[in-house]
Amino acid sequence: MRREKQINPILSAPPKTDSQTSERKIRADKLHDIKIPISAVVDSILRRESRKRWGGSKTAIGTDILKYGLENIFMYPAVEYKQQEKTVHCKVDQATFMKIADLADIWGCSIRKAAHRVFTESLKKKQLGSVTNGEI
Repeated sequence: MRREKQINPILSAPPKTDSQTSERKIRADKLHDIKIPISAVVDSILRRESRKRWGGSKTAIGTDILKYGLENIFMYPAVEYKQQEKTVHCKVDQATFMKIADLADIWGCSIRKAAHRVFTESLKKKQLGSVTNGEI
């Protein structure tokens, strides 16, 4: 008895093994998305500020505030971390993400909690007129 040839070539193709599939390349300029919980008051402030910028968004404002905090502020006091219904997305590059990860390791918390701590402190400093290094 002869095996009959299949009409559809997909049915007769040998199954792929794991060695034939290759890993997908990761882009060098990939951005990491961090969601930071914020209160309704802070959300309204960020929306208002984003409307002042032409073509600005709440994500861009949040990312700028987070980067400002990492570059210009060196002391981050502990803040209460509560889950809120409002969040702000921060899109950061690999180097910034690693800075936040290092702070999270030092503080013994998650990356999201560390980003929240940096974000709230830098937002306070920006609202008070860019006072840095605990000069208040």
